[in-house]
Amino acid sequence: MNVSHYSYFWSFLWQPDIYLYQSDFFSLRWYSFLFALGFFIGRFIVVRSYKQEGGYDLTVDLQMVYMVLGTLIGSRMGHVLFYEPKILERSFFELFYFWKSGLASHGAALGILLGMAIYSYKIQFSRFGIKVIDRRRRGYSYYQVMDRMVIAIALGCAFIRVGNFINSEIIGKPTAVNYGIVFTQPIEKKIKNQLPFVQEVKFTSTGNHYESGKPVLQSAIIFDNSAYMEDRIRSSVEKRFKYILPIKPGPYSHVINPDGSSIDYSFHRTDESFELRFKSVGIYRHPTQLYESLNYLFIGVLLFMIWNKYRRKLRPGSLLGLFFIIAFSCRFFMETFKENQVNFENALFLNMGQLLSIPMFILGCYFFFSNKKLGKNFFLVD
Repeated sequence: MNVSHYSYFWSFLWQPDIYLYQSDFFSLRWYSFLFALGFFIGRFIVVRSYKQEGGYDLTVDLQMVYMVLGTLIGSRMGHVLFYEPKILERSFFELFYFWKSGLASHGAALGILLGMAIYSYKIQFSRFGIKVIDRRRRGYSYYQVMDRMVIAIALGCAFIRVGNFINSEIIGKPTAVNYGIVFTQPIEKKIKNQLPFVQEVKFTSTGNHYESGKPVLQSAIIFDNSAYMEDRIRSSVEKRFKYILPIKPGPYSHVINPDGSSIDYSFHRTDESFELRFKSVGIYRHPTQLYESLNYLFIGVLLFMIWNKYRRKLRPGSLLGLFFIIAFSCRFFMETFKENQVNFENALFLNMGQLLSIPMFILGCYFFFSNKKLGKNFFLVD
């Protein structure tokens, strides 16, 4: 393994514990906690806004229920329909299994819009047709409700993206420079699935680089220390270990073994542990989850500042439209730093995230400009 020294800046190995709490009877993942925390803080923000405007009653909590259901069901349906429609071949009802992995933010956006429309509008039938009427609960129209809701939604999205970061999901492309993050969790999971009696996998940066963007790692696999398991462990390592780490970087590889079958490894036993030690090479990737989290945080703060200044003077739909315009134009740009989520995207000129962001951006422009009367101010009622 050829090793070179490079100067490098912000970069590190990401080896999180995805569980906030874990026991034999109950486990709580960071992702689930952050997802719920986003809704909790969102409710606080929405309730506070209505109380300051003198428009709060218990129906505010009802609208939060519609928002949560719209998020969960919409995000699951979006993932299945946009990314993995083959899931429907197993069962149509999996379209609604939001507790399974696979949630799409574009679907969540549509789900929230629809859920809040169900909350805000009622359908009235007559002899001559159908009318859709805004209930104007507590004096707020659909657009006014959404203008206050998107502040909470933006901050909730920031929490969810941090959860994706902890789970090593929605990964970025290799940076090809000595900046970025090595996500070790996926390869740790693979090693534990391929080798027996693995208790822990550790990677430590040596400060050296195989080449730009690829740090050399001191690696160790810690096995169960029981002596009677040693023969099976050694046999499994001899048969499988050389093929567990990929030789070349790929779209989803995080740690590689450029030496291939000639990799040099050694066993070490102490009173506390039985370890396999070897050198490997990490792949620095863009932390796109954090890019998006910071973007949503910025949007949430910006929308809150605008609402805090103008409140009920706001032109209905202005904050909703601004959220869609900024969020999905930035999403279109940030997709260039992400790996494709599913294989069919490799044949597309734009990936699915970019394709879906275009109509969302256009929808945001509609929200922002459609309710604007002639005048100079883009946010206030003229």
